[in-house]
Amino acid sequence: MAALFLLWYLHGEWLAVWALVCGMFAVLFVRRMVAGTYEAFPDFLQRPLDASVVLLGTIVATWATLAWPRFGGFPYALSVWREAVALLAVGVFLGLSLASVIYTHSRLLKEIAQRERLEEDLRLAKGIQESLLRSEFPELPWVETHAMNIPSRSVGGDYYEIFEAGAGCLGFAVGDVSGKGVAAALLMSTLQSSFLGVCDAEHDLAEVCRRVNQFLVKRTSPERYATFFVGRLSEEGCLEYVNAGHNPPMLRRENKFLRLEGGGMPLGLFADATYEQHRIDLSADDLILTYTDGVTESMNRAEEEFGESRLKEAIGQNADGGARRVLDAVLAAVDTHTGGADQFDDLTLLVLRWSRNKEGTTE
Repeated sequence: MAALFLLWYLHGEWLAVWALVCGMFAVLFVRRMVAGTYEAFPDFLQRPLDASVVLLGTIVATWATLAWPRFGGFPYALSVWREAVALLAVGVFLGLSLASVIYTHSRLLKEIAQRERLEEDLRLAKGIQESLLRSEFPELPWVETHAMNIPSRSVGGDYYEIFEAGAGCLGFAVGDVSGKGVAAALLMSTLQSSFLGVCDAEHDLAEVCRRVNQFLVKRTSPERYATFFVGRLSEEGCLEYVNAGHNPPMLRRENKFLRLEGGGMPLGLFADATYEQHRIDLSADDLILTYTDGVTESMNRAEEEFGESRLKEAIGQNADGGARRVLDAVLAAVDTHTGGADQFDDLTLLVLRWSRNKEGTTE
């Protein structure tokens, strides 16, 4: 602005307009040179950058005009102290503006490249985690199973497992690791590998949890832990389970709900923690839903949680439709409740429906 005023004062307003037009052309020129990067600039940075480039072009035009031979050449510009000070300021502003534009352009190029590498790493990590969580489940005539995990970020800390645990038995587990994101995903993979390694060699579920707990205590920091539920269902309908500080799964039986509680502390907190195995005999068409707290604690825009009552309602209205229908109905109910609000925690659901009839034969 000072340079434009100086031109207007010494040589008339048309030169000030000419200098401003040069500044506008400078914006177009700079945008053309850094078009790819410029589009990646955040909105809050584009307008200040435009203003800086306009100022830069105007200063250049002012400097060139003052040194124009028609007006006495460069010595004439230096003969007046006011113009000498103006030229000095022009030089300083010119250097700073050029340095700022060049530095900003270079830094943003590096940040864009770094962000692209991070996004690629997260994409690969997400693919690896999805491969660790089963998408195909054992097909047994006496039990129907289905499970799903929806992380709140690219990767998450929830874990589920469904596997055949010997002849006539089905094993399953659900875990919820503390924290979110990459750190939680790494601990989740540690939990999975230790659990599967111990489970293959140990039949007693309480001992499985005790050994996994000791493994996590030794190899993770004190603030890292996991709630965990592990169960083993036999073809005859005998369910053995251990609940290590996890949300109690819901057992629906003839329009009533039972909570599968008891077992011990979360895994990874105390090395001397002990666990207790429980047992319950299922009735015909009993349905078990195991979930993480991301389901019941999902909030809408009014910060109201989904809660257990809505969960029971979604289960009860669809229990006769099988495991897949129940899971889809619960997810739909959660989605309706949240109404598009941000998801702050991972969601995991595992549904089992035992299908032995009352006469003792398999359907």
